[in-house]
Amino acid sequence: MAITRPELPVTLRPLFLYGTLRAMPLLAWALTGDSRKTDVVAPLIKPALLEGYARFSLFGKDYPALIKHNETSIVDGLLLCPQNKSQRRKLDDFEGEAYTVTPVQVTVVGEEGQMVEADIYLWNGERDAVSADSWDLDTFIKERLDDWIELFGGMQLVGDDEDA
Repeated sequence: MAITRPELPVTLRPLFLYGTLRAMPLLAWALTGDSRKTDVVAPLIKPALLEGYARFSLFGKDYPALIKHNETSIVDGLLLCPQNKSQRRKLDDFEGEAYTVTPVQVTVVGEEGQMVEADIYLWNGERDAVSADSWDLDTFIKERLDDWIELFGGMQLVGDDEDA
């Protein structure tokens, strides 16, 4: 079964990942269709920080919302440099319509404050769905990742394989 969305223009701009896709098996599944291929995606990521935004839990959901916040807020995440438009399209499909692709600048960790232009998936869903609680990757990995991998196991994200 494939997850599809209407065709959108696709860019190879780096992505700042702040939620469930920081779990390497899930990112590997999204990009390659196989959650065991973490070695394939590991070279594509670097730790990064995003200022002026905050990550919150959503009521009744396993995934977080990223929202514009105060200027002192910092979100940790991963800077992903997709290798081709197919990989980017797959992640756009994965994130769905509750998020809007938004350009930002992130700081690459360990590279003397290097700023990089990147896109984020900014929460565009209902504001009252956002909890006041922060979202925690370790809790997601411990309590829900295996269920997600099992759920998505038979699915494939739609991407243009011509440039894969």
